[in-house]
Amino acid sequence: MSSPFAPRHHILRLPTGETLCVAEMPAMESVSLGVWAGVGGRHDPADFGGLAHFVEHMIFKGTQKRSARRLNTDVESVGGSMDAYTSEDHTAFFVRGPAEHFARFADVLFDIYRHSVFHGDDVKSEREVITEEIAMYKEQPQQQVEDLLWKTAWPQHPLGRPIAGTVESLKRINATALRDHAARWFGRKNTIIAVAGRVEATEAAAVIGRLLARGLPAGEKPRAKPFRAPRGRSLPRVAIEKREIDQVQLALAMHIHGRGTAHTPAMRLLNVLLGENTSSRLWASLREDHGLCYDVGSDITVLHETGLLHVFAGVDPDKLPRALKVLMRELRRMVEKAVTPRALRAACEYAIGSSRMAMEAPSSQMTGMAECLLFYGRFIPVEEMHQRLRAVTPAEIHALARQYFQPGNMTAAFVGPVPDEKTLAGMIRLG
Repeated sequence: MSSPFAPRHHILRLPTGETLCVAEMPAMESVSLGVWAGVGGRHDPADFGGLAHFVEHMIFKGTQKRSARRLNTDVESVGGSMDAYTSEDHTAFFVRGPAEHFARFADVLFDIYRHSVFHGDDVKSEREVITEEIAMYKEQPQQQVEDLLWKTAWPQHPLGRPIAGTVESLKRINATALRDHAARWFGRKNTIIAVAGRVEATEAAAVIGRLLARGLPAGEKPRAKPFRAPRGRSLPRVAIEKREIDQVQLALAMHIHGRGTAHTPAMRLLNVLLGENTSSRLWASLREDHGLCYDVGSDITVLHETGLLHVFAGVDPDKLPRALKVLMRELRRMVEKAVTPRALRAACEYAIGSSRMAMEAPSSQMTGMAECLLFYGRFIPVEEMHQRLRAVTPAEIHALARQYFQPGNMTAAFVGPVPDEKTLAGMIRLG
């Protein structure tokens, strides 16, 4: 039986052609609304790395009728907040706050999305801000090892470039490039509007319809250079950055399929079993059984045609050889033997339970709807996702582990006091 508090989902087409998805959650006190543009770091021109991320910053610097300070005041003075992020393949801007101020929040959101001005002086100052952001991340070994992993796993490819760009590429980005980016990609064909919380679909459509009475420009959808996973290698790629710090930050990634395959639910559960929570094999083995690290885990990055399953940990330099040995042993176990039905059932219930709890938040409902429509072209009910998870078999998990957990499919990155690449590559073996 469905809960009386379950959201009611609506997918609407505004009179001017924009797609609007609404999750009515009448028991909530808040509302979340956002716009998703299907353009991200992988679409940046080669000489303008960080352009999409730069636009994300600049869009809050002022519009034709609001200064940056007024944008913040109009939202925060009634208890709301604004935020945004740039990923490899999309950019999102959103506002959250008390539901009674929905119309105000929508006015601000579409003001920045449509009417940001990108003044030259603001571009200069924000370039310095992003330069400091890049410097900050370089000072964080956990962030730096991830950047090094991405660069090595996706060599000579846009996916391997840092989303924030480099100090050199930022110098080439000017106000004209920023305006052209927004004008080209923030259009009707490439935008999803999502609303969730204590608001009715008819109200949301009416408010946003008035704000977009003339509609967004048609715009374009970007094309991405496809990535093809390496073939024929027998040894992993290894990259290192030597630093005199107390820990070695290690990251190990395996290329996996993209989001458009039938194996996505099984990969989700494989990640849970491997390292997503404190019941996982990596946590139990490296931390609980052997005391080799404080934190260890795994995660998945899935894009249209490709993805990575990546493992991360921080270990004492003297414990690194043993930690790698234990890590590879756990991967080998999954290659050699299928998981038990009981373990798979527990992983499935964890994934479903986490999903159900997340969906209690309007922001999660908003994000889930937008990403479904942006990436799959349709809204996928959460019940359908849960059915797919429950249909996964131990044999399917086993087949994925055998396919992807191979040294030739692996990329490793290390930051800290480490040996040379050849020595580390020799430690990354299943046999």
